[in-house]
Amino acid sequence: MDLKQIRYFVAACEEGSLSAAAVRLNCTAPGVSQQMSALELRLGTSLFKRTRRGVIPTDAGRRLYERCLVVLKAVSEAEIELEDFKAGVSGTICAGFAPGLAKAILPAALARYTREFPRVDIEIASGTADSLVTSTSTGALDFYVGQFVRPRPGVSAVHIGRYPVALLSGARRGLVQMKPVRLDNSPPLRLFVPSAANSLRPRIEGAIRSGEIAIERRIIIDSLSAGLEFLSQSDWSGILPFWIGLKELANDRITVNPIAAPVLTVDLEMTHPAQSTLSRPARLLYEYVCQELRRCEEEWRRLTDTALSKA
Repeated sequence: MDLKQIRYFVAACEEGSLSAAAVRLNCTAPGVSQQMSALELRLGTSLFKRTRRGVIPTDAGRRLYERCLVVLKAVSEAEIELEDFKAGVSGTICAGFAPGLAKAILPAALARYTREFPRVDIEIASGTADSLVTSTSTGALDFYVGQFVRPRPGVSAVHIGRYPVALLSGARRGLVQMKPVRLDNSPPLRLFVPSAANSLRPRIEGAIRSGEIAIERRIIIDSLSAGLEFLSQSDWSGILPFWIGLKELANDRITVNPIAAPVLTVDLEMTHPAQSTLSRPARLLYEYVCQELRRCEEEWRRLTDTALSKA
């Protein structure tokens, strides 16, 4: 049984007529009839006696009706509590996000959050990943979401997940959009690398040292936006988290390719001051960001699976 069937069934019981129930529910009488037939088939029993004047609940129908009232009451109470919960959320949040997350994931989550919680004041800190981790350790930020590669006194960390990365290149390089690439047997790259220690840089450099990635030249750029603009005007490449690649698919000056080998991933963590827990407003914002991250990951995997099936 789903909630729709429960609502239809209760309306039919109370109205004594499927057509009257349809008017009450602002739907069609055949639609109500189909739902009731499906419900009876699923439960394996008759719920109504059909008469010329309408419908009358059977003994089984009356028992189910009482149960359904309890369900609908619980749903109504939950909806009211949720509305009260939203109305009661207030306060101030100061949070930091790795630059790529701030560009590709945060905007949608923040748009939803500000609509639903108008009484919360929000400050989103900007800067490098290293500086944001430092601000979190001092308590200047309620929390920070990004790549956290080494322990730091004063913060606690919650692992969010491990995610794929992608190769982003200037369109001048001539790669095919979303075609998987193997960097372990590709010509040497001219590679843009982020400067922050709390980023993909250590893993990229490890792959270079091990010979899994060959490079011709390397340039380190502190700013992600500057790095992406540089790629768009050149034939250089960058190895960046998938969410940045997903965001740049609409940019016809940049080509995005899933990396088939070597296997490179990025671990995301939420860090917060060790001496405190997240406030309710901060926890909700963090949850909304995680939900948007999951949505984007599902989209990326769908696009990647499609590309692999064509390869």
